[in-house]
Amino acid sequence: MGKRANPKNDFQTEQKTSDFNLKTDLTDFKKKMTELDTIKVFFDHSVCTYEGFERIEITKKSDSIKVRTEFKELTFNENQNPNWNLVYEKKISETDTIWQFEKFIERNSNRKTSDEKERGILIVANKKDTIQFFTNGLVDLNRFLEDYYLTMRKIYPENKNGIYGIELIEE
Repeated sequence: MGKRANPKNDFQTEQKTSDFNLKTDLTDFKKKMTELDTIKVFFDHSVCTYEGFERIEITKKSDSIKVRTEFKELTFNENQNPNWNLVYEKKISETDTIWQFEKFIERNSNRKTSDEKERGILIVANKKDTIQFFTNGLVDLNRFLEDYYLTMRKIYPENKNGIYGIELIEE
């Protein structure tokens, strides 16, 4: 009698891995991330007495990028434990040139820090890698917020509830 084949050996599954490196690939994430990668972004909108926080999850499916954003505001919320509220979920092409988050990251590369004592205004994470961006003082914080808001309004021009600032109309 012949030796019987082991079906477990016949159908060994190939383990998929990703080569995405947050520190080197973030400025080209739309093309370099795979379906195995998830980029998590945390942005602290707080200024002076205002407290608001945003979290974004960026994933890839085939040749498109999904951006899911939630927001939590503490300042005007009497509830001590407010919930995260879904603001938008957008699907864009990996070749999209309208939402240039990568260019925002490049423009602000001088703000990166590995010093955990600094207050991270923008924190970007993927697996075990984390990049923090900080500001130096109120004027610098406001410049950073403006740049971020202008960048994010490209993916979410509706800007409901003014999470990306309000436009000043000069007369």
